[in-house]
Amino acid sequence: MKSPSALLFGISFALGLPTSAGASDRCTIMYRVDATFEVSDTDFSKGDETVEGVEGSLVLEFPRDEQGHPADGKVKVLHFAMYESFTIASVVTVKTRIHHFTPTCNGVREPSWRRASDEGFPSQCKYTGNHNAVAIGSLRKNDRVIEWGKCKAAPSYWARDRRAYNASSKSKGKGCLNQMRVVGNIHCDGRLACKWGGLQRGNNPQFDVFTQPLIHGPPGSERSVAVSPDLSTIRTPIRRSDGHQSYNLPNDAPSRTWFSWVATRNDSSRFTTCARSGSVSRDGQVPEARRGKRRKPSREVVDEGGDQ
Repeated sequence: MKSPSALLFGISFALGLPTSAGASDRCTIMYRVDATFEVSDTDFSKGDETVEGVEGSLVLEFPRDEQGHPADGKVKVLHFAMYESFTIASVVTVKTRIHHFTPTCNGVREPSWRRASDEGFPSQCKYTGNHNAVAIGSLRKNDRVIEWGKCKAAPSYWARDRRAYNASSKSKGKGCLNQMRVVGNIHCDGRLACKWGGLQRGNNPQFDVFTQPLIHGPPGSERSVAVSPDLSTIRTPIRRSDGHQSYNLPNDAPSRTWFSWVATRNDSSRFTTCARSGSVSRDGQVPEARRGKRRKPSREVVDEGGDQ
């Protein structure tokens, strides 16, 4: 039996009367993520590396105006994922195959796979329709920014000590990426040099859960990303004052890890429901704006199709 409130809503909708704010007043955009990872402060700089072309996906939910375009106001991050798949050949060969995601990878919160050869190891972590925010911000179209909410980063987030910031460091706030998961494997081919890097020889399965600050630079720095006028592109701040990428990732090895990204609207995804500026439908096609890459990560797994 339908509730009275549901019946009233149906009558109001049929008559064109105003209804209370709800899911119909919001829309989503799926973005393709093109990330850059940087490893720094390794022993004798032998493992320092910058890798571009790290692929991923991002889903944002926006308020929607009468034409179906994103409007100023509360922005929800519903999904974020990146897949590190690259090899560093220096003193030793280190193969990294790690998924970063929140809240789930293909609908699974805590997958059993670790190595790329494990059954079910995916080539990408797809969005499956989560509606709960993992981070919150505010869109200001005139300023061309999304400003993330408050996020209290762990003190070690700012530390110069390469061992200080790790997955056990505690950050909190609605403007952080909450319940970020790191799942995968690092394979190190060597003996003493692997030990220097805090790795065992052979496989090093990874599984960590942490809260990722989205704060650029030292304490008090901006916590926003730049957006294009039509929201087709989102960019993290290009470089910190210390020359590193936008954000510091926790790392249990004696080194530091950084990342930044550019996100480009994916109009082919069924999860892109916001109209593009100058249009009232979600079907308009535009050329992708992707950066040139200094280095494309080597991959052992062939990407599969499907919505991202």
